[in-house]
Amino acid sequence: MTRVLLGVAGALAMLLVLTALRLNDVGADLAQMTDKAEQATAQAASLRTTLRLQRELTEDQAAIASTYLQEKTSAEKNREDLYECLATGACGLRVAATCEHDGEAGAAGSGADAGTPRLTAAAERAYPALQAGLHDQRAQIKGLQDALFLLHRSCRLVGEPE
Repeated sequence: MTRVLLGVAGALAMLLVLTALRLNDVGADLAQMTDKAEQATAQAASLRTTLRLQRELTEDQAAIASTYLQEKTSAEKNREDLYECLATGACGLRVAATCEHDGEAGAAGSGADAGTPRLTAAAERAYPALQAGLHDQRAQIKGLQDALFLLHRSCRLVGEPE
């Protein structure tokens, strides 16, 4: 009977050792799966952040484009208004100009010896277009500055821990 008990105890001890080894393997598998799950969770969080930033950049770009188009439309309207104003004579142009000698002043020198300062017809026609072009350029530069600022801000957000 002692031999039977020793045999059963030995079998139980062997079963206990095999169970402990299996638990060790299961624990290692569990740790590996936990690491993979944490990596997948981190990757999903990173993708969510990237998607959020991409949406924000798209919305910001759309707002900048809308502002640019409004300013461009406004500049074109201002150009048309200026053409009309110049054509009707309701407004004038401020120009730093010199007057050419017209030779009509008397020899005594009592009158002014200069012609009326005036732009050429081509310059008068080009002025509104130049002004509208400058307004367009300012709007484009402002739009680019805004886009770069938002992009820079978004890039800083990506590097910051959440």
